Amino acid sequence: MPPDRALARAAAHGHGPLAREIRALGAAVALGASSAQALGELRRRCAAPEVDALAALLERVQRHGAPLAPALAALSSGLRADQARRRRERAAKSAPKIQLVVALLLVPAALLVVAAAMLSQGGA
Repeated sequence: MPPDRALARAAAHGHGPLAREIRALGAAVALGASSAQALGELRRRCAAPEVDALAALLERVQRHGAPLAPALAALSSGLRADQARRRRERAAKSAPKIQLVVALLLVPAALLVVAAAMLSQGGA
């Protein structure tokens, strides 16, 4: 099955903006646009590095006649690894923010509780 048809078939079962864009890609090719033109339009409409990587992969698969499934599996695993790395980086950056909240809110509140206890015992 040609890559364009395989993607259109997969997008028919998908939901969300990427599935809509891939359906539009399939519709453009079905109406007579070349795959290169349709992929160029996809890149223009979805200016994201992940979509650009998908479009480049589809162009390579069509040019070289390679099977689509292993190429998509490799691309998706690489994108998942990048996403996990970005998540870890965001988590590492959140620790100082949490420490700031603790220092500015919880420590003064605890000191007020201790001071109130000391004052109540001092007055008795």
